[in-house]
Amino acid sequence: MAGKTRNTMIVQARRKTEELAAKRREREATLQSLATDYHAATMMAEAGVEEAERQAAELIATAKKNAAAAMDDAKETVRKMLATGETRQGIAELLDVSVSYVRSIDVATPKKTKTGTDSELAGAPESEESGSVGVVSGHEGSDH
Repeated sequence: MAGKTRNTMIVQARRKTEELAAKRREREATLQSLATDYHAATMMAEAGVEEAERQAAELIATAKKNAAAAMDDAKETVRKMLATGETRQGIAELLDVSVSYVRSIDVATPKKTKTGTDSELAGAPESEESGSVGVVSGHEGSDH
């Protein structure tokens, strides 16, 4: 009888071990699936941020190109104002920018495109209207 009981106990122990191992495999499969879900979600999050950063960089590049073109238009407008015979000081006051900014645009303008500026300079005050000043890049009218 003892042998039969021992064999029965071994069979029961084996079944118990198999049940526990099956539960463990099921739990591990669930954990593996959840880990896969986690990694997929974090990869999607990173990809979303990377795509947004790429799009933002494109938008910024486009905005900078548009801003440069707009600044070129603004400078051309200042050149046209200078061509009317208005003084640098008068234009600066009208536009709420510094005289040096207007001067930088005027100095950067090739001489053959300027009209009538020699007669303007003859009557202009020496301290504000003459002298060489380099082009001020990126000026937005706040230097006054």
